[in-house]
Amino acid sequence: VLPMVHNDETVSGTSAEQTPDRSAVADELERIAASANFRKAERCVRLLRYITLSAIEGRQAALKEYTLGVEVFERPDTFDPRTDPVVRLEARRLRLKLAEYYQQDGLQDSVVIELPKGAYVPYFRSRPEPKPEAMPAPPAPARTNPPVLAFAAAAALVVISLAVWYALHRRAERPMARPSIAVLGFRDLSGRTETSWINAAVSELLSIELGAGQQLHTVPAENVARMRIELAIEPESVYRAQLLERIGADLGIDYAVAGAYQPAGDHVRLDVALFDVRSGRQLTAISSDMPQDKLQALAQDCAARIRTQLGIRLAPLQGPLGYPPADPAAMESYARGMERLRQSDALGARPLLENAASLAPANPLVHAGLAATLSMLGLDERARQEAKQAFDSSAALGRVDQLEIEGRYRQMDHDWPRAIQVYQALFTLSPDDLEYGLLVANAQTSGGKAQDAMATVTMLRSLPKPLRDDPRIDMAEAMSAGALADFARTRRAAHVAGEKAAERGARLQYARARLLESGAMQNLGIKGFADVRAEARGICAELGDRACVAAAYRIEANALAASGSLADARSLYHAVLDISNQIGNLLEKLNALAGLAYTENEQADLPAAERDYRAAIAVGEQIGTQKKYQEYADLGDVLAAQGRIADARVLGEQALDFARQSHDQESIGTSLALLARLLTLEGKFAQSIDQYGESIRILREVNDPDDLALALLELADAWLAQGNAAEARKSLEEDREIDRKHDGFVRPRLDLAFARAAVIAGQPDEAETLARSAMNAFAASGREGYRVEAAALLARALLARGANTDAAAVIALVPSPDGKGLPVESAVEFRIARYLVDANAGRRAEAVQGIDGLAAEASRLGLVPLENEARLARALVLKSAVGSHAELVH
Repeated sequence: VLPMVHNDETVSGTSAEQTPDRSAVADELERIAASANFRKAERCVRLLRYITLSAIEGRQAALKEYTLGVEVFERPDTFDPRTDPVVRLEARRLRLKLAEYYQQDGLQDSVVIELPKGAYVPYFRSRPEPKPEAMPAPPAPARTNPPVLAFAAAAALVVISLAVWYALHRRAERPMARPSIAVLGFRDLSGRTETSWINAAVSELLSIELGAGQQLHTVPAENVARMRIELAIEPESVYRAQLLERIGADLGIDYAVAGAYQPAGDHVRLDVALFDVRSGRQLTAISSDMPQDKLQALAQDCAARIRTQLGIRLAPLQGPLGYPPADPAAMESYARGMERLRQSDALGARPLLENAASLAPANPLVHAGLAATLSMLGLDERARQEAKQAFDSSAALGRVDQLEIEGRYRQMDHDWPRAIQVYQALFTLSPDDLEYGLLVANAQTSGGKAQDAMATVTMLRSLPKPLRDDPRIDMAEAMSAGALADFARTRRAAHVAGEKAAERGARLQYARARLLESGAMQNLGIKGFADVRAEARGICAELGDRACVAAAYRIEANALAASGSLADARSLYHAVLDISNQIGNLLEKLNALAGLAYTENEQADLPAAERDYRAAIAVGEQIGTQKKYQEYADLGDVLAAQGRIADARVLGEQALDFARQSHDQESIGTSLALLARLLTLEGKFAQSIDQYGESIRILREVNDPDDLALALLELADAWLAQGNAAEARKSLEEDREIDRKHDGFVRPRLDLAFARAAVIAGQPDEAETLARSAMNAFAASGREGYRVEAAALLARALLARGANTDAAAVIALVPSPDGKGLPVESAVEFRIARYLVDANAGRRAEAVQGIDGLAAEASRLGLVPLENEARLARALVLKSAVGSHAELVH
């Protein structure tokens, strides 16, 4: 299979949830069936009732597509799921109806019934009781008795739940947008590097103070940092009206704060200017002077005067503000680290933030910043630990700050249901805060709830201008559509995002949108995707976003590898590896190593492929379990090609276990295909074909054409190993249709498979044409193993036609595979063909001796089909001593 592209968010299960008992599930089934959502959906109810009752009665094994078609939808015994998609269509409809139900009538149900994508076995879970620390109630009066406290907590939970429901389902009532303000940074008038950190510290402190009471919407520092890169501006004390207009368009803000500071001894003088971005006018100028260890007080003073200028009175706070550390040394490390992080320099940020954490171990914002840094480096487990420490330390913060920190922790912990709940609560509290809405949509997409994310996107489009015109809304739609394999919608939404970003001058956003658009174009087979990707990569390089450059190279390398340009792909994978090492991004390093291993496997350099897959797994160990299981399956494929069946099976079973734990249907399908291939190699054909059937069903369901095509090819091989060319052709014909729709990405291997079927069926003319075409294609792309295999089939087809000299010429043309470490199957098939040519030339004794050696080697490795093929060839050689030469290949 092609190398898996790992994303920063990987779907995982909700292991913390409890499985409900049978009676609770049965009650939930009846609630759903009686709901308004399902009242007129009789077929959906019938399917849901059948699969639910089967599951709670322990009959999960019966939940197959054929059985459901016959038992639920009353299809005849001749029902063929390949030609009649009724079960797949109704299952898809049922998933949508269930998602709709749990957003409406079932919002408060204690039991949830889900139908995972790619499966017909339902998944039952109990919704956990909300954790008290996650939704802190207002401080209770002294001496309140426990029953009153319990009632107050329950009432608060009901109010929040109703508020979330109201926000999600009463979208027509648009929230009033608060004034938005961004702190653009402060110029250091001293010009000394040792005091440059004060800019980042004061900017963050001032932004926190301005956001106090939630009467002003403060733009996140990450957005400001991106804007500064895109517009190539440094902090200044004043800005021209035209530049303010561009800044306002990029950030979507009403007001901006800028200024300068002058360190003098242990004091710092801060001059602050407030600008109306819409008019370009400066509204006020503020000056303040305090000791450097009183930066918090300095920020408080300036923020209070800015609020007065804007006519905003600070509402009573619900809790303390989320301040960075007060200790000057810790503050300096924190400020410098966060500045590096916002410049995408996670490698440089890490030691600074680790130092800040050691100096301020109880500060939640320091741990949150360090968690974000570790996550950017791909150190998922370490990032999760820091995010949890930030959450555990956040009890004293205000409600909004605490929820923000919890949301990041749940996200890094892959607890998507809770992350979605937290972000929805934040969005309910601040319904004009686009950042929270985008976090909801992104968590829903990452958590396997892409349809819910689409509904959230629709809600975001109802926000007031300019919020609803933000290109990130279109990007959220594009990502959700991609998760649903709706690449046409992905392309449209990404294109719109790019156009909006271009209007704003947001070049990084434009580049990322174009990068996403190019991927959708490639999946749709639309020409020009390479030019779009090159444009995006050029912008990223110009703006110094090396992570974006690496991603562009990796996507392009994957496209080249899929099209057979393996040498060019290898060059780009090496470029990705170099960049990932420079920026310390383990995730891209994993992708690069997996890509290199894939090309090495395709070029039949199995030792190199094994080395790089093991290196990728080692990187995955540092990241986390969920980022390594695909490499387990891919390494298992390499070991199988070497004839190491037992070792390959261990890896395949581990990959399948990890994939099932993560509910990753695509990886479940590919892992099953690997295990099915091992069964074929062991001669367990009936089991192999059954397992391929399950794999192919899943891969069809998740709409994965690449892996589906490869599984169908291998299924055909299993049929051919039994000599059943007719069944093999059925599988290959379906593969041919996939190939036609996806730009011929498996055509040479398809030609090879059809050639093998033609040889078995005694059709040498067809076999010759197909095998020659495949051999030439494999030679052009450097796929040496497949080239050797195609040459063997071509020689046998020529022998069958009596073209003995031509067959010998083909064998002579291809370098001997001896000692090259090629795939065992390819090498054995070539040697058998070579011995058949030798026997045809009168060297029967030598041929029999060589074939006996091949049979013994195949037997030692447990490769039953190859052993059978060798013994059949031996019999034909002996028979040809008194028969015709053509019998050698029949």
